[in-house]
Amino acid sequence: MKSKTSLIAVFLFSWLFTVPAFAQTLNSTYTIQQGDWLSKIAQKAYDNPHLYYRIIEGTNKKAASDDSFDNIGSANDLQVGQKIWIPALPSNDNLTGVPQTNCEIRLWYNFQIVAVGIINKKWEQDGIDLETRAHKAYEMRHEARVNARFMMQNKEEVRVLQARDMEKYGNPNGPTFEYLLKKNMDAGLTLADAYQSIIDSSSRTDTRYNADCQ
Repeated sequence: MKSKTSLIAVFLFSWLFTVPAFAQTLNSTYTIQQGDWLSKIAQKAYDNPHLYYRIIEGTNKKAASDDSFDNIGSANDLQVGQKIWIPALPSNDNLTGVPQTNCEIRLWYNFQIVAVGIINKKWEQDGIDLETRAHKAYEMRHEARVNARFMMQNKEEVRVLQARDMEKYGNPNGPTFEYLLKKNMDAGLTLADAYQSIIDSSSRTDTRYNADCQ
C-alpha cells in the first residue's frame, strides 16, 4: 500500500518542478515520457494538477473502444510509452480550478469513487482476479480519501475526521484493507464475497455527506 507521503507527493511535486515544454493539447493523445506523472500532465494541460482524474476518465473511456489505449487503474499506474487521452473540460465544470470548499472537494472525491465500479468492469474483462481487483479498488478509494483531506482548507476539520477514524477503525485515514476483509468474514461472507463487498463499497458514495452539498 502506498504511504500517505507518496500520495501527497503526487500533488506537491507538480508545483515544485517546472513542467517541460512538450505538447499536451486538449482533446488529443499524449505518450507518457520518462518522469511523467498525471498531476504534472494535468498542470500543463489544465493549469491545475488536481484535475488529473479527468485524464484517467478520458483515457479509460477511450480504452473501452480503442485497444491502443490501456486502462488506468490509479494515478500511479503509468508506463513510459503508454498512450493517454487528454480531454477538454466542460465549460460549466466547477472543478476547473483547484477545489477550495468542502463541497467542491466532495464533488472531486465523488468523481474518484464512482469511477471504481466502471474501472472494475474493465479489470474483470482484462482477466484480473477478484482478490487483486479488491485490493486495487480499495487503494483507489483510500487514495481519494487521503488526497481529499489533504486539499481541505480547515485542518482542524481534518484532525476531527482523523480522530473519528482512529477511534472507529484504529487508523486515522479510514479502514485498512485487512480491517474490511475481517469485518466481512466475521459477518459470515465467503472469501470471494468478502472481496466483492470491498469492491462494491469502494465505489459507493456517502449520501449523508452528499446531501449537505445539494
